[in-house]
Amino acid sequence: MMKLFLKTMCVWLCIGWIQANPVVPTWTEAELKAANTAKDVAFLDSIEKDVVLYINLARMYPKKFMEIEVKDYTGTDEYVDYVKNSTYKTSLMKQLKNMKALPALMPDDKMSSNADCFALESGKAGATGHQRKKCPKMNWAECCSYGMRTGRDVAMQLLIDDKVASLGHRTICLDPTYSQIGVGFAPHKKWDYCCVLEVI
Repeated sequence: MMKLFLKTMCVWLCIGWIQANPVVPTWTEAELKAANTAKDVAFLDSIEKDVVLYINLARMYPKKFMEIEVKDYTGTDEYVDYVKNSTYKTSLMKQLKNMKALPALMPDDKMSSNADCFALESGKAGATGHQRKKCPKMNWAECCSYGMRTGRDVAMQLLIDDKVASLGHRTICLDPTYSQIGVGFAPHKKWDYCCVLEVI
């Protein structure tokens, strides 16, 4: 009788411990490797490569991305808690939860060169938006991020798309028909940093 009581107590203690200390999912080496399509390209820097990595993780493993990256994300050191209570973050979580896995985006040299050109042009002018002066406008979908200093934060800004009613950046990043991406990251006169994505 005592053994049964001790076993029962042990089971309940174990259940209580598991509930109090849930297993937090983490990325596997294989998942990171599959999503890191820009790892060995020479035309992207480390921040630009991280942009590709995190957008690919969202595309390839949407439910897991929601749990690992989005669920507890509240913002950056500079913009503390800017999406903590955002309904846009909530809608992204819902979308990722119900989304099918998509193929990874592959980095493209020509597209990245174009993204670099516009990121530098925008940064020097302190401008925002998609109006170009010297850089050629190609027939690619374009996202522009401002104020983010890491590739992860750039990706999160575009995916959450806070206060962007059209969700245009999120739609581009998670479009199932797109397969290629170019990224350009540069200093910005007004926002410290800007990042341009060209996707097709």
